[in-house]
Formats: sequence, structure tokens, C-alpha cells
Amino acid sequence: MKNKKIIIGIIVAIIAIALIVGAIFYFISNNENKNSEGNISKISKLYETLEAKNEFSFSLTEDDNNKMFYAKQDGKAYVDTIDQGNRSKFVLKDGNAYLLIDSSKRYFTYVNNQTDLEKVTAELSNLIEREYETGKDKINNKTYEYLEVEGATRFSIKYLGEESAKTRFYFNKDKLVYIETIVGEDKELLEVEISNKVDSNLFNIPSDYQEG
Repeated sequence: MKNKKIIIGIIVAIIAIALIVGAIFYFISNNENKNSEGNISKISKLYETLEAKNEFSFSLTEDDNNKMFYAKQDGKAYVDTIDQGNRSKFVLKDGNAYLLIDSSKRYFTYVNNQTDLEKVTAELSNLIEREYETGKDKINNKTYEYLEVEGATRFSIKYLGEESAKTRFYFNKDKLVYIETIVGEDKELLEVEISNKVDSNLFNIPSDYQEG
């Protein structure tokens, strides 16, 4: 009888330990999922917010020689990119893309080209279904939460390559503040600025510009 009680006690102890271990595992796993979902919802929320707006601007800046400015208003878009000092400016409207050359006051028309009309929201939409890793890191002595996704290089300005590329999206609470692209030893850290105010003149081809 005594041996039977000992065996029952051991079984009960094993079951209790298994339940405790299972509860701990569930708690850790659930917290990790919540953390991951919380970060994903930040991207989703940003996408939904910008998608619903009639106008907004989105800028990425490393320095004066590497930056991108995008603006959208009433189904039109403006993209101004400086890549290692080389500048390109496009107006997208009426189903076409117009390349503006300031130095010669000319513009070139690319018919039926709307590739960058939804430049920002399209890329954010692509991120929503991706797998993420989360973490924290310091930028300018301030700690930010980030989510990291592999192979998402469309937010970079300089071409760093595609192999083993990682992109980190840094948040201050729900606000996207930095985007960092990492390819091997090469890194590009861009400061993000989003605004609801857009200058309507950006979408006009200057009257003193000639075509071709």
C-alpha cells in the first residue's frame, strides 16, 4: 500500500511539473506572438492610415547626397530622389510618368507608366504578410523597437545588393522613425518623416519646360 501511495505521489508530481512547464511555455510563446503581432500591426496601421489619405508626403534621408521625397495628392504622385548626388524627379499623373530635367528645363514622357504612383503604400502592403524578427537597438543614444524582415530592399536609396539583405523598421511607439537596410557589412540608415501637408505645385510640369 505504501509503495502504491509513493507511485501515485510520483505520478501526481510529474503531472504537476508537466503542467507548470506547459504553462510557462505557453506564457512565453503567447507573449512572443503578441509582441510580433504588435509590431506587424504597426506596419498594418501605417499602411491603412496612408492608404486612406487623399494626400501625404513620405521622406527618407541619409544625408544631402542620399534622400528620397515622395508626395501623393488626388491620384497624382511626385518622386524626387538623390542617389549619391545624382538627382531624378518624376511627376506621375494622367496615366503617365514625366521625368523632369532641371538643368536643361526639359521633360520626357513615359506613356502608360504608373510604376511609382503607389510607391510607399504598395511596399508597406507587401510587408504585412512577411515574417518578422523583433528587437531593440540604439540610434543617436536613444533606444527604439524594431522589426526586421529579410529581402525587403525597396525602401533603400543606394543599391547595396540583394543577397542576405535585411531591413529594420524602427518605431517610437507607433511612429515609424528610421528604416535601416543591412547587406553584409554595408548599412544604410534613413530617417523617416511623414507629413499630411503637400504642395499642389509639385504635380505641375513647369510652364518653361519643353518636352524632349
